[in-house]
Amino acid sequence: MHEGMFEALEPEDCRALLRTQEVGRVAWTSADAGILVLPVNYAMRGDLVVFRTSRDSVLADLAEGREVAFQVDDVDVETGNGWSVMAQGESATPKPGPELDELEKDGPEPWAIGDRDLLITLRVRQISGRVVDRSETWNTSD
Repeated sequence: MHEGMFEALEPEDCRALLRTQEVGRVAWTSADAGILVLPVNYAMRGDLVVFRTSRDSVLADLAEGREVAFQVDDVDVETGNGWSVMAQGESATPKPGPELDELEKDGPEPWAIGDRDLLITLRVRQISGRVVDRSETWNTSD
């Protein structure tokens, strides 16, 4: 038995948690605007984080390949329980071909209005996460 918990998550658990959500934050350094952190709705496809944006948006900067971080959290403020996962890798736009065709067909639908036809991917190179549970007791055998 433990008095609550704050522990690192295994990479497989991090990937599984990313598959349970639809909104995350992408962070990168823009040549024009400095450090940016913006929310996106996304989908996981294998080891790719996939989202759509407008070709006129600041997120279109990611089409040219940038080092990015992507973070997703799920926190219950009342109980203080939750988790956070951060993935790091390089952004890209898929080249024409089978991968792009598959992602176009099965990619996430953007929540934002307007033309969002630019597909951005983040190939996860590194992933880490933490879980916190403020329950009075936490049993590892459950």
